Amino acid sequence: MTERVIRLLCDAQNYPWGKEGSDSIISEMGPEASGKDWSFSETTPYAELSQHLNAHPELLGIVPQKFPKPVEGKGEKHVPFLFKLLTCKQALPLQIHPDKKLAAELHARDPSKFVDANHKPEIACALTPFLGFAGFAPYANILKNITGIPEVKAFLGKLPSYSAFVQEQKEGTLKPLVKDILAMNQKSSGILETAKDALKAVTGTQEPPKERGGGDAQGVVKSLIERIDAQGPGSVFAGQEWDEDQKKRIGVALKKTQEFYAGDPGIIVAWEEELIEMDSFFMNLVELKPGEAMYVQEDGLHAWLDGQIIELMANSDDVLNAGFIEGAEKDDLNIFVDAMTCDPRPGETYKLKRSRWSLSQGAGATVYQVPAEEFSLYHIDGENASTTIKPLNGPTIAIVTSVSSSGQMTDKTTGKSWDVKKGQVYFIGAHTEVEYGPGVEAWAAFYDDQDREQTGDMK
Repeated sequence: MTERVIRLLCDAQNYPWGKEGSDSIISEMGPEASGKDWSFSETTPYAELSQHLNAHPELLGIVPQKFPKPVEGKGEKHVPFLFKLLTCKQALPLQIHPDKKLAAELHARDPSKFVDANHKPEIACALTPFLGFAGFAPYANILKNITGIPEVKAFLGKLPSYSAFVQEQKEGTLKPLVKDILAMNQKSSGILETAKDALKAVTGTQEPPKERGGGDAQGVVKSLIERIDAQGPGSVFAGQEWDEDQKKRIGVALKKTQEFYAGDPGIIVAWEEELIEMDSFFMNLVELKPGEAMYVQEDGLHAWLDGQIIELMANSDDVLNAGFIEGAEKDDLNIFVDAMTCDPRPGETYKLKRSRWSLSQGAGATVYQVPAEEFSLYHIDGENASTTIKPLNGPTIAIVTSVSSSGQMTDKTTGKSWDVKKGQVYFIGAHTEVEYGPGVEAWAAFYDDQDREQTGDMK
């Protein structure tokens, strides 16, 4: 008989933006997650745990019927989502994931680069305090920031697209402005030469430096950081509707992006007013506390900045990058800007609602309201009592993130139990009733059969 609960063996991926060594939660999770030889270095960035599953079809439940060909360009039999732990000490690329129509076009055009034809909505759920850029802030906020901060106004003021947006805030003027900024050469776009005199006249600062590549964005941001250091964030952002803590956090985040991406014009796009309710210059900068989650739809502009998260998304590897990455690795800017969603709204609206799950018993699970069809997320935190999850029509993948002393997971369908440890990852087949014992904390991604409303009243 096929096992219905299967331990998965997972690997860590080493990306330069990952937190290094013991700063990364993956240094704690990796040995049990891999279940094999585990090499660890204090100077190696550990970024994500990837799931490798070769499932038996009967364990997928109704998924093959719901997704007869889940992801064009990949095998037939697999879960419809990707689930991982991700850590970052610096911004990931400024990116979007194409919708199904664009993904199909890109896959047909260049299947070696765009390896599938699926979309990729995603959520990030914080394990530690987390910062991430997500979507455009409201038009009124963008206007205030790019006209009210002298360095930014002087930097952008010579662009015809800037004037057009200032006169009329709408998608048809925002996208050209964003495109002009992202098109700037990191070495020198020439715009600095026409803006530097205005900058000096307005702010009294010296000519913006041109170190580490000499990009215009670098000079503007460095000038702003120097003014924050000299005058304090309260004075520099006196005209902005942020409290003192928000102003301080803006200064910290500016320094972080400048430290790793000096000269990248994506810094300008990714800055506006929203840490909880604060933006950068154009985008929302959303702060998540542990347990909070946010959702970014297909074609949604985003870049994770700092922290450790559970990341869950539709099964696709397609991505378009436009910032915080080497120039040669950036994608076609015309495609990027045309595709990106232009839906200006407060950062708080990206956060997901959560509640006790009606399909859990005992200590109970918290379930997140996820708009995407392919996946949902639940959290078990059974400090002193067990939690039972009723049988679901689709598969689940669970990551054990904490075990108080000793803990167990039980397949109540067969009565078989496993001793579980922190970092272990399990595949749970469809139609399996599973119990997490006392002291076990786990995060689980599962297929959400919306016909049965498996998220209770959350959909």
